[in-house]
Amino acid sequence: MARTTAPAAGIEPWMVGYWKVSKNEDPLPPDTFGIEADGTYIMQGVNCRADIRGKAHVFDGEIFTRLILPGKGPIGFILKPDGQGSLTFTSTRTQRNATYSKLPGNPCPNGVVGQPAGAATQEGH
Repeated sequence: MARTTAPAAGIEPWMVGYWKVSKNEDPLPPDTFGIEADGTYIMQGVNCRADIRGKAHVFDGEIFTRLILPGKGPIGFILKPDGQGSLTFTSTRTQRNATYSKLPGNPCPNGVVGQPAGAATQEGH
């Protein structure tokens, strides 16, 4: 049996795609993000109001992400697979969880709405 090698980022095929908050213990509007096979992470924010790109990689089965928010600096967070096709994010600020479910496609096919690409917004993470 031939063995295939995962990309350097360790992103598995089921992780690739677009994700949206389906449950959030914090009272925030649902944000979306994308993960590409090469480890590119795309923060889309709420209602397609952001397009901030960073990197993601897998370590011990969890997805570690890093972004640089314009005018603010770097942020990092961890997405944990729940074993049932969803990802869980725990806020370091509030210690509350958000569950992300995979979407059938890109919810922001026309890109950022209402502000220049890369502009920082105060979104879910």
